[in-house]
Amino acid sequence: MPTTPNLFSRALTRALLICGIAAAMGLTACDDDDDVSSAAAQSNIVQLAQGNANLSTLVAAAQKADLVSTLSGSTELTVFAPTNDAFSQLPAPFNNAQNISAITDAAQIATLRGILLYHVTAGDLDASELQARAYTTQRPATTGLNDNSIYISKPAAGGVIINGNTRVTQADVDASNGIVHVIDRVLMPPTQRISEIVVASSTASTPQFTLLLRALQRPAAAALLTAAGNANANLTVFAPTDAAFRALLTQLNLTSLDQVPDATLVSILQLHIVNNARAFSSDLTNGQTVPTLNGNVTVGLANNAVTVRGAGNGTTPANVATANVLATNGVIHVIDRVLLP
Repeated sequence: MPTTPNLFSRALTRALLICGIAAAMGLTACDDDDDVSSAAAQSNIVQLAQGNANLSTLVAAAQKADLVSTLSGSTELTVFAPTNDAFSQLPAPFNNAQNISAITDAAQIATLRGILLYHVTAGDLDASELQARAYTTQRPATTGLNDNSIYISKPAAGGVIINGNTRVTQADVDASNGIVHVIDRVLMPPTQRISEIVVASSTASTPQFTLLLRALQRPAAAALLTAAGNANANLTVFAPTDAAFRALLTQLNLTSLDQVPDATLVSILQLHIVNNARAFSSDLTNGQTVPTLNGNVTVGLANNAVTVRGAGNGTTPANVATANVLATNGVIHVIDRVLLP
């Protein structure tokens, strides 16, 4: 992992390049003292944010969460910095600098601190050094949950994407104590396992996974429900909506999910689960085959839309209606058609 000398080296290389261009043009060349002072004069992470009007909400949040000393100290850090527009997408009181500064509730301050630490990783990692994998953040992990990791994707088209839906819009802003990458969303730590998300959605005012939950609660599917609730699992689940299951029942000339034989139902459910992999939409490519617990599914990409189909779906794929629902033990993609083996 890079250390402070690497940060100095990057700054010095840029300074020497400028000096070389100046010399080639017959201008006065830079001297070594100028190079050193230029590198040493860099602002720390907090000072960089304070100097950027588009990061004023982040500054207010760091002040309220008592993280200014952490972000301005000598320890090298990589910070993914949400813009003011990114914060504005959150509910009050976390949506702007004024509301954040007015927070007095200790629980809300603790929540804010946890969110901000979820944007900070150890070391000085520029965009070229970030790899497509999980990174542990400075957020303390909740006992029994994997809720302090972020997941980096590096699509073939370029760029850096976090947790499948957050894009780095400005990379490699060097600071004296690390590096800042500006992002277009606030990263929210996951709070529920896949099974808990399915249950919660089934009991919501507009339930979405009632039939999926009923299928998983079938005794024959007990192992799959257990896996979805395993804190140590790492799964990708393509989750059909209630409307998707009803369409399948109509296709099969059935009136109830209970009429589907156990073996058939388990076979179908297995086709929706990828084991030991968190496949975000930003990791998927057109024509890619993804191995599930029951054979492969094929991915399609067109006009930023993602589709997926099993062998039994013929030429009619399922559309990913909502991608990248992050869980503590995996990721869910909501789909509008049941995948068939």
